[in-house]
Formats: sequence, C-alpha cells, structure tokens
Amino acid sequence: MPGEKSETVVYTKQLETTPELLPNNEVFRIKIGQKLFEISGATLNSDAPNFFTQFFNMHDKNTILFIDRSEDVFIIIYRHLQGYFPEIKDEVNFSSLFTDALYFQLPKLVKIIKEYDYHFTNIGGVSFKVPKSLFHEEGNRLNYFEMISRTFYEEIEKWEAHKKSVFPPLLPPSYIARPPEFFRDILSLLGGAELELSERRTASLIKECRYYRFNRLEQELVKAKVIYNPLTNCQEICIALNNVSKNGVTIERLTTPYTENQPLAVGSCPNKNGGEKTATGIDKTETDLGGNDDSEPPTKKVKHSIERHWSMLKYRRPYIDTVSQDLIFQLHSNQCKIIFNKKNKTVHVDLSREAAELFENKFSDVLLETPEFNVDLSEYKVKLRDSQMQVESHLIIPACVSICDLMVNGAKCSNIFSLVNDSKCKERVLDCTNLKVLNCVHGLKLHLSKSMWKLGTNDGRIILVAVKAETFSGTKEYCKMIDFL
Repeated sequence: MPGEKSETVVYTKQLETTPELLPNNEVFRIKIGQKLFEISGATLNSDAPNFFTQFFNMHDKNTILFIDRSEDVFIIIYRHLQGYFPEIKDEVNFSSLFTDALYFQLPKLVKIIKEYDYHFTNIGGVSFKVPKSLFHEEGNRLNYFEMISRTFYEEIEKWEAHKKSVFPPLLPPSYIARPPEFFRDILSLLGGAELELSERRTASLIKECRYYRFNRLEQELVKAKVIYNPLTNCQEICIALNNVSKNGVTIERLTTPYTENQPLAVGSCPNKNGGEKTATGIDKTETDLGGNDDSEPPTKKVKHSIERHWSMLKYRRPYIDTVSQDLIFQLHSNQCKIIFNKKNKTVHVDLSREAAELFENKFSDVLLETPEFNVDLSEYKVKLRDSQMQVESHLIIPACVSICDLMVNGAKCSNIFSLVNDSKCKERVLDCTNLKVLNCVHGLKLHLSKSMWKLGTNDGRIILVAVKAETFSGTKEYCKMIDFL
C-alpha cells in the first residue's frame, strides 16, 4: 500500500553445519570500493570465521563496513559466499582473488584456490590456464609452477603464524618472458599429442623443458635410439653425449675381470683368448686345425670380443627407462682427433676444448667413484699448445677402431691400418704411449667430424671403442665438407 513502510525479509534454509556466528536472517551492509553490498548473515557465515563475522560481532548491525578493495574481485568472493564455485579467468584474476581471500580471512576460499585444478600464468604476453593434471607423471611433477606455488604458500603459512602485517604477502601475477608458441607445443605434448617437429624446433623445446623443469618431457624429446645387438644379446642406446644425464650412467661389472696387461695395438683389441688381432682381423693365437681336408675351415673371429674383457658403460634415461642399456654416445664436435702411432702400433683419441670438458663432465664421477675401477681422468690430461700457441687442456685416451665403420675424406675405409703402414705415411704425430714424456713419431692423424663410441674400463684403465666415424685428414678435405650457403 502507498505510504506504508516496506520491510526486507531474508529467508535462509537452516543447516546444522552452518556456524551461526551472525544472525542468519539479518542483513549486513558492506561497501567495497564504490559499490554497496547487502549480504545476509547466513551468507557471511558460509565461510566463517572471517573478517566480516569478527567485525559485525563487535559492531552494530546497522553499521556500514567500508573497505577500500577491488569491487570486481569482491563480486567473485560474494558469489563464493553464496555457494557458487569461483570462476578464475587469468593470472591477474587469480592473484587478486587469492590476495583478497587472505585479506578477508576466508579459510574455505583460500583452500579452494590452493587446490584449484589449474595454474594461471602469462608466457610472453599470452595468458595460459594450465591444467595441473598434465603433470601427473614422475619427472614432470616438481616443475617451475609447482615450485613457485609451494614457495609462496610457505610464505603464507609464516604470515598466518606470526601476522606481523595486516596485509598478506604480495602475489604478483605470474609472468614468464619465454616464447608462448613453444609453451603451446609443450602443453600439447604433455597432453599426449604427437607433433611433427624439426630438429631446431625440438632443440628449442628441450631448452624450454629445462627452464620449466619438465624433466620427463625433456627426455622424451631427446633424440635417442634403442637397438638390439644380436652379437652381444644386449640392448644398446645411441644418444648424443651432450644429452646424456650423468646420473643415469653406470658401469657394468664383469663377473670374471680381465686384468692381463695387454698393449692396445693398432687394429688389435683384446679377444677372448687373451691374444691379439692383426690388421686383417685374424687371431694370432689361433691354432692350425690339422691336415684333415674334411674339417671345416676356421671361422673368422667376430670383432666384438673386446666387450667381454672391459666393463662397458651403461645408460638409463631418467624417468624413461627401467633398466640400463649399453651406451653408444655420439660426438658432434670436430674438436676430436684419432692419432695412429706407426712405430708403437697404438691408437689414441685426442679430445680438446668443449669436447674434453663434456667428456669429463659426463663420465668423471662414475669412473672415479666406482670403487672397483677408480679411474681418475686427470691422469689422461695433458697441456698442449694450439695453432695460435695458446696452452689448452687435452684428454688423450687409448682407443680401438677394429670394429669401426670408418669414413675417411668422404670414402669408405675398410682397412685403415694399410694406410698407417704405408711407406708414404710419414706424418709427424704425437706419441701418446707415455703422456708424461711427449714426443713426436711417424703416424696418421684423422680429424673427426661425427663419431659414435663406447667407453670401457678395467683394472684402472679406460678405452674408447669406435663404432662409427666420419673423418678428414687435412685442410683440403675439410674444405670439401663446407657447403655453400
């Protein structure tokens, strides 16, 4: 009726679980910024005790509570108090909502935000809503986002325990100055998608995975090949040395150690009889089978027997492999040389600069810290002058090339030892038989452009076994390898 006073009646369903810190049917007025909210006691009690219930328990219900905070953020909080699930749009919204949930002391809302199913971040100016479910696999869980969140929540716990400040710790919106297009690919891969990626794109994604600490995905992107070797009845893994994780490197222990002090001659690797193979691959210790014409001729010894006398390094990719496999590592650097000593019939590999540093970084710990072997790579180090007369450190390691698929100057080389033993082979090379007293002798030096190796150790010694190699011998041959732009 006109002229009659109207009365606002608030109806709320009574629930035994609602803490009645304020009268459910009373309306309380709260002004946030420039907007006035009229909220029932039941609504304020839905996430109590909180800032509002404490205030209105101490003040008259007709008092208007003014708080200088964001009204847009409070609308989300108001809907939460009404029982709606908070919808968070982006990293700015997440940061503001979490800060105000702490400020207003809303325990349920803080818990909801902490356990939210998404991470909110901005990568290179693009907002991302990242499902936490993508990180369920071991190796991807403790990533950049989880660590940042964990660190901040620890600060929150300290603030709640001491309350030295009225305002909670600042949570700035997450911004990462990285390429957003790479992050999109990472999310797709984490979600199980298969992408056609170039080598350059893959290399970039590996770098991004390392930044975000997606360790399992990084290993999945690393180019590696697992093959079965029917001669050793073992699985082998081929991988670039720079992609090897040194924590995954182990040494296979021999059941019957081979300790005979045997020289590593050109073209000769230790065989199962303790003998030596010549350049033709025939065992020197083979015996004549007699004059029986009906007997079968002796078969040629298979040139993989070196692995029976050396403990070969194995590798297990973190988060990917369950067992270790024989390691074949690839060197892309041309800072590697094979030195053939014509006089002493020895072969050595000379690693310098980044190649030497990489080799030492990956293998020094496992070689030195394995008690049965205890190999110190510093014993294989020498100081040499380069072409600019600068002194640099080199690693010079005994090698075997008998089983190697070798290319020299772009041509297949089935018998490198014939080149070494040729009378025309009078190149002066480093005599590596005694690293404490370095001299020069006649021999052959080949520069490596690409190569694959196995590494073995026994009785305090190590050996590099060449599996596949592309080499060049001089400046003219090097120039042939350079492509036009």
